[in-house]
Amino acid sequence: MESLALAVTILVSPAMFGGPIALLLSLFRPDRMSGFRRIFILVLALPSSVIGIFLIIENISRGSTTVGALGLSTGLGALWQLKRHRRQTP
Repeated sequence: MESLALAVTILVSPAMFGGPIALLLSLFRPDRMSGFRRIFILVLALPSSVIGIFLIIENISRGSTTVGALGLSTGLGALWQLKRHRRQTP
């Protein structure tokens, strides 16, 4: 039973925590965003979006659908912020 709980935690954690953290990082001073921060946001936002889509499509329960919607919306919001505030190279 402990291994099942660990598997669920590993699966749900990126959607529950990765998306909101990525969104907060992308909203904090977007004009002075370093390359490392951009990569870190991508590392958090992409798995959050993918796992969010998985949780929504699988339709396991209302809780997992809610966590999936949270992960998907915040992950896509962070990716949108990255696209909006991309540096213009001369």
